[in-house]
This record gives sequence, structure tokens and C-alpha cells, in this order.
Amino acid sequence: MWVRLPPSPPYFCCTKFNMKIRINKYLANAGVGSRRNNEQDIRDGKVSINGRKALLGEFIDSEKDVIKLGDKIITQSAKPVYFALNKPLGIISSVKDEHGRKTVVDIVRCKERIFPVGRLDYNSTGLIILTNDGDLMLKLTHPRYHLPKKYFVEVKEAIQQNQLNAMEKGVRLEDQVTLPAEVKRFGKNKFEIVLYQGIKRQIREMCIALGLTVVTIHRTDIGPLNIGDLKSGAFRNLTNKEIAVLKRC
Repeated sequence: MWVRLPPSPPYFCCTKFNMKIRINKYLANAGVGSRRNNEQDIRDGKVSINGRKALLGEFIDSEKDVIKLGDKIITQSAKPVYFALNKPLGIISSVKDEHGRKTVVDIVRCKERIFPVGRLDYNSTGLIILTNDGDLMLKLTHPRYHLPKKYFVEVKEAIQQNQLNAMEKGVRLEDQVTLPAEVKRFGKNKFEIVLYQGIKRQIREMCIALGLTVVTIHRTDIGPLNIGDLKSGAFRNLTNKEIAVLKRC
């Protein structure tokens, strides 16, 4: 849930004598996580400034203040890292799982604290980005950017044209209508779909609403980034060119 803050000065208030930055932005720059996760950590009292609990949206002096998440001191010296992973079936798209199941971070072992960008549910496979770049995470996940994501889907039933048309126009779910999507059929029971929003379990819920039973969902593209020949469970560093293109999305 995004929280709208009251009008305020820009994130940076830096002059020759003042190096202040909002605590949210400081954590994102340090690669701690997405701004959404950082805000929740602050609300939960996990973030401290010079030994006291941080307040959401307050400014800190990045040169003088001591910032901690739990017992760990947070600095902005972390090198930004970027990975593409072909997520296998049965892996959780999170940093930790309360039930002890394997996560995408367990696969991409990295000394930096990285986070998955967006969702790909337990029973889905395919492309997912992991990074410690909080600004890029925000840009790739915030609803206002409508970043396209392409999926290849197989269902049990033979797909009818009116079902494809409904996906293209928007499907009514419980509390909203999905944005128009691009859909292309392959054979009787397979289709490719490009989504421009990130509703939880969106493809599965759309299919349920249209009387279709999902067999597999595989993501092949996130914006300009394609999964290519990356094998299931394999990962690689993004190239400088890929990073630059993603930042321009």
C-alpha cells in the first residue's frame, strides 16, 4: 500500500553546509530495499537514528548521523548490483520465507543485500530482476510507470476468441477492471500476454474470471529485458547497456 505524504521539500536538501536527505531515500541509496519495504521497516520501529527510532519521512545528516536497521549500521557505500534470474517452479520471490521455503535470494548468492523486483508467484517461472538499487526498484514496480511484462501461458481448456478479446479490453476482477493487455494465441490452449500493471496473481485471476484453468505461467520479458537462453535456475549479471536501458524506462 502506497502512502501519500503531505507536500514537502525535495528529497535532497544539500548545500555546502548541509548534507541532509530523507531517511527513506538514504535507505534506498544504501541498497537496503525498495522504498515501500523501507517505509514499512520505519513504521515497525526497525530503523534507528543515533539510537532513537526513526520517523517516516524525516531528514538525516548522511555525514554525521548513525543509521541502523536492527543492529546493523547502514552506509551508502554498497556497490549497486543487478541480476537476471530464470526463476524455477516452487521458489519464493522474496528475501525470506516464514515457512523456510527456498527463495530467489537463496539462488542468487551475493554479498550485497539484494531484493527481487516485483512479483512472480510460487507456481510461476521465468524472468525476475534482483538488485540493491532502490531507485531502480521503485521505477520498475511503481504503478505509474506501467512497465510492460510478457508472459507465456498454458491453460487446460481450448481458448475462445471472446476470452482473448476480454483480456485485451480488460477483465473485471473482484474490486477492479484490469488494464488492456496485448494477447496472442498459440495453438488451442496457449497464449502470450503483455501486462501493464502488477496486480497480485493477475493472470491466474483473469483466467479464473474467464473460465480458464492455468497450467503454467512463464515470464519472458520485463520492459526491454528478455530472458534469452537463460536456463531454469540460472542467473547472470545485467550488462551496463541493459541497466542503462532499464533506468530510462
